[in-house]
Order: sequence, then C-alpha cells, then structure tokens
Amino acid sequence: MSIKKILVLVGLVASFGASAQMPVPLLDGADSAAQAQARKQLETLLACKGVKSLDARAVAAQFQALGLVKGAEGFYLPAPKAEMPMLFGDQVLAALVNDDQGEAKVTVYLKTQTGKQLAKKLGATQIDEQANTDDPSYFKKTGKTSTLLVGSAAEVFLGNWSVKYQSAVACQIAK
Repeated sequence: MSIKKILVLVGLVASFGASAQMPVPLLDGADSAAQAQARKQLETLLACKGVKSLDARAVAAQFQALGLVKGAEGFYLPAPKAEMPMLFGDQVLAALVNDDQGEAKVTVYLKTQTGKQLAKKLGATQIDEQANTDDPSYFKKTGKTSTLLVGSAAEVFLGNWSVKYQSAVACQIAK
C-alpha cells in the first residue's frame, strides 16, 4: 500500500472518529439544559412563593435531573464522581422530600452559605425560636399554608454517618 493511500485512510479514520464523538457534547449540553431547568424549578419551589402543594414524585425527578441520587434514609445525595449539584449558588450536600399526612416538605442542605446569608437572599427575616441550631434560623410565611424555613449550620444523620452543612432551606406546606 502506498503512503498516499495510507494517509487518505488515516484521514478518513480521523474524520470518522471526530464525527463519532460529536454527539457527546450535544448530550452534555442537553444534560446541562436539564440541570439548569431543574435548578430553576427547585429554587422557585424552595423559595416557597405561591406554592400550594408538593408532588413528591415530581420533586424527586427534579433532584435526579439536578444530579442527585436516592441514598440512605430516603435522602438524595450527589452522585459519586459527578459534578456537585448547585442551588442558590452553593453546593447541595443532601436533599429530602417528605409527603406525610399533616404536611409536605422539601429540604435542601447546602455547603458554604450561612443560614443568615441564605435567609437574607430569600427574604426570610423572622427568627425561628423553635429551631434547634446554635446560630439563628429563620422563617417566612409565604402563603395561607406555606412557610419558607432557613436553617443554620447543623448535621443531618444518614444511617451510620452524617453530613455537616452550613444552611438548609425548606418549603413546608400544611395540609
């Protein structure tokens, strides 16, 4: 085989390889778009404005689209070896959705923002005297049955281990 034919074959293989890799960035873009949409929906839901009910399955699907996987004790956690999911400009360490008889609640635990910083960002100014935290926790009544809760640094227990966080934000709906 001549050198010219070898170069042509190498060029074809190289161009085929490049075209075979084309869909990967497109899929990454689709994932990023899905994550961005889930982030926007979750931030709106967690701000608890105009929320009258929670659909636990829909929230779970948004957690998964954000990059969280269901783990111990029903908590959603960042997928191993994946990019850390973000909400409100902070890394999500864990998330939980409950739909009990008396209330429905979605909660996200964040890594670096303090409860005070997050409360200010979300407009929650009333101090929650019932919160069991060292630093103040906050709440804001956002509707007839809905309340925005912003907690300060604490720890959430997941079976045999725990996750320490700086702040938590929750939307609670009384039934």
